[in-house]
Amino acid sequence: MALNQHTAGSLASLLCAEMDGPADIICTGASSIAESKEGDITFMASAKYARCWADCDATIGIVQKEIDVQGHDASSRTLLRVDSPELAMAKVLELFKTSVDIPLEGIHESVVVDSSATIGSKVRIGPNVVIAANAVIGDGAIFCSNVRIGSGCTIGSNTTLRSGVVIEHDCVVGDDCLFHPNVTIGADGFGFCPASDFSSLVKLQHVGNVEIGNCVEIGANSCVDRGKFSSTKIGNGTKLDNLVQIGHNCRIGENCVFAATSAIGGSVQIGNWVQIAANVGIAPHCKVGDGAKIGAKSGVMHDIPAGEEWLGLPAGKMSEVLRQWASTRKLPGIIAQFGRSTDQ
Repeated sequence: MALNQHTAGSLASLLCAEMDGPADIICTGASSIAESKEGDITFMASAKYARCWADCDATIGIVQKEIDVQGHDASSRTLLRVDSPELAMAKVLELFKTSVDIPLEGIHESVVVDSSATIGSKVRIGPNVVIAANAVIGDGAIFCSNVRIGSGCTIGSNTTLRSGVVIEHDCVVGDDCLFHPNVTIGADGFGFCPASDFSSLVKLQHVGNVEIGNCVEIGANSCVDRGKFSSTKIGNGTKLDNLVQIGHNCRIGENCVFAATSAIGGSVQIGNWVQIAANVGIAPHCKVGDGAKIGAKSGVMHDIPAGEEWLGLPAGKMSEVLRQWASTRKLPGIIAQFGRSTDQ
């Protein structure tokens, strides 16, 4: 069978799925249900999308076990019923992912490595990479072109740094991390105070570092500032989207997710399994408890207890904010009614 061709039967085995249709039917790609074509596998996580199955062109569909799919022709197409379509989708997309341009094993001739640096085995280090004094690079690390590793840094095993990533001096990155293009780790935090005569702003030097755990993924053009006195820390398994800013001395827990353009002020403490939607801002020194969720475009100015969902600007408990918004929408009618009553 050609590369990236998979039968319904093999996929059912991979996904531990219940199969409804031919086992030998073949898919050659993955797509959304709206854009699917013959030979594609698609995903239906809710009844809303399952209603589109009869009219789409996909050959194989992955669907939640409990969902009834109307109009399914089991003689020509196959449904794979699973407990979690999202987890199944993750496994299938892994089969169809396209390879990124990674360097060949070894060190490119243009790389500059200080003589005091330690480089592990089976590394792949691409063109124009610079590795400064006393840096330690783990086994199997992949550095694409134009990566710069500062002095005293430690980069864990099997960590991939895409083009243009900069890790400033004395920072620590764990194993199995993935940093997308132009990520900057360990730049100075943002801190200034007025001069005594108020003639200028005096820069506050940041003498700490950044410590990042294992299996952390950071999106393109995101920045994690070094600590003012100690470390800015990101826990194992946390994922940052593109254009995320983490301020100095933050403590980010494990398995958190931050959507694009979120900005976290200095010395914020965030627990484990926290979900932060796009364009959220969190004021310095706030604390966010384990499992909390923050809605898009929220401005957080106070601590958020564990497990709560917050929303709005300024952010508040989501249930209360939604009631306030609903009440606000009624105000024009109330004002108009009040005006009519005073005219009588």
